[in-house]
Amino acid sequence: MEGLTDMTDVSVPVRRARIGIDAFRWFTTLVLVLFTVLVALLLAADLLYVDRASLLEIFTAPHLRSACVLSLVTSLIATVISVLVAAPTAYALSRYRFRGIIVLDVMVDLLIVMPVLVIGVSLLVFFQVGRGLGQSNVFPLHWLGWAIGQCGDFFIYNKPGIVLAQFFCSVSYAIRTIKAAFDEIDPRTEQVAMTLGCSRAGAFWRVTLPLARAGILAGTVLAWVRAFGIFGPIIIVAGGVRGKTEVLPTSIYLEISIGRLEAALAISLFMVAAATAVLLALRAVAGKSVLGGGGTK
Repeated sequence: MEGLTDMTDVSVPVRRARIGIDAFRWFTTLVLVLFTVLVALLLAADLLYVDRASLLEIFTAPHLRSACVLSLVTSLIATVISVLVAAPTAYALSRYRFRGIIVLDVMVDLLIVMPVLVIGVSLLVFFQVGRGLGQSNVFPLHWLGWAIGQCGDFFIYNKPGIVLAQFFCSVSYAIRTIKAAFDEIDPRTEQVAMTLGCSRAGAFWRVTLPLARAGILAGTVLAWVRAFGIFGPIIIVAGGVRGKTEVLPTSIYLEISIGRLEAALAISLFMVAAATAVLLALRAVAGKSVLGGGGTK
């Protein structure tokens, strides 16, 4: 009887713990469901408001077709450049420790916390100040100002300016995501590869990059989504001239400015559909969400 009493006493806190776990699981699941329902309601409202003619206009109106192509091309170019810059930058931040690295680390985060409009204004001012240096009598400053002025003519109010704005707004997201993937890789795996004859660069290419594949894919997705949807810096650096520097976010602004809310919603839904298709495709390739590992069941 005494043993049975002890077992009963032990089972009571166990049952209470299980009840607490189940209650917390139901609570967190409820929050998840409510949040996703809210997102679904927002999209449903857009679908109910927009008409079929506005959706078809995306594929029939020449300026919208041009904006769609330009958005895809420029965002892909900006994403490729971002990943090419982000991979070595993230590796250096993850593996090396030296005096002043914290300053470099903060500078990377600065592009994330900085308002995107400030990025656009800063790019514009940079080329303006550079032109001013071209008036200097000091030869190095004069040459530097001339070079910056030539770059300004190439970027400002031209299509390359779209890529430039997209790059500066997306590269830090790729750096942070890829760095997180490198941080999870044990540096001893690289050291083992180097003891077997690999150089530091060889260990990076043959060991680190394959192990960080999921993180690099996640950084690529974040960079592309950011570049694809950015608006403010593009309108400042490249302008929004229809048929020349108009991208889909610019089209949304232009349509709203003339009171065509249905057309703006149609473009917005097209952008959402494109981003969703990319996420689903990469999830199918990776076998899980590339923006986060699968949880426990």
